[in-house]
Amino acid sequence: MKHHVWIRALSAWVTGLLFLGVILPGAAEIHVGQEPPAEWAEKEVLRLTAFATLINDCTLMEVGGKSMLIDGGVRKWREKLTEALTEMGYGERVDIIYNTHPHDDHLQNVTQMMKHGFRADEFWSSFRPDYRNDTQRSAVRELEKAGIPYHQLAQGETVNFGGAELSFYWWEEGGDPNARSSIMHVTFGDATVLMTGDATGAAQQGILKVLSGDQLKADIMKMPHHGLVRIVQDFLATVDPGFIFVTNRKSGSPKATEQMKAAKIPFYNTTGGRVVMVTDGTDWYITQYADMF
Repeated sequence: MKHHVWIRALSAWVTGLLFLGVILPGAAEIHVGQEPPAEWAEKEVLRLTAFATLINDCTLMEVGGKSMLIDGGVRKWREKLTEALTEMGYGERVDIIYNTHPHDDHLQNVTQMMKHGFRADEFWSSFRPDYRNDTQRSAVRELEKAGIPYHQLAQGETVNFGGAELSFYWWEEGGDPNARSSIMHVTFGDATVLMTGDATGAAQQGILKVLSGDQLKADIMKMPHHGLVRIVQDFLATVDPGFIFVTNRKSGSPKATEQMKAAKIPFYNTTGGRVVMVTDGTDWYITQYADMF
């Protein structure tokens, strides 16, 4: 009898920790709807800013004095994104532009911005520079005019970026840009992120066949392909995210919204305003700003 009482007490203790937002070892603690403590202004942090670009992908990652623009949405966002980056202290330059795949809703705006003076030290993509696609051709022309080097990522390539470890993967059998969209796994201390681009269901299944759980598990995940369809259940279970952000309206991603609610995973839709995710490698603080692009 005492043995059963002890087990019930332990179970209640663990449940209490999870309710309070305490995550057991191997993941960072996640605080949704809270800004970082004031003393974090002096800390080394990784910050992800997902801009309110409707059904487009556009995220800025900042860490260790480095900046990376992950996709850029369509051309209509040029002025707003340029203004936002200027307000954040970047003006018209970041260290890296990383494109998950050459579709207009991910790359067109970057091309337009480069035409108006936007620059980076390098452009990263898993696609060949000569990939036969109009969006890719336009971007490569502007990269060449701007003198921005094109770095074609290798499968499984891992780099240190401002103290964060970045690893890149994709489904090599993908027959179109969405199916072959690259994903980026980010590790900063105990904190992890999975940026999924537009990885399709087939791509998610293909990736699961070649990557281990450790290579995919993440505290935060970007919903693949704007949440237009459900995440493959085995993929979701492997990543096991504690928070998801969706680059779409709730009304535009009903099945994905239903899936996240059923799994009790907190989420924000970027159409509701800018989403800012900050970590010191131990904790995450996630806030949405309804009045900000």
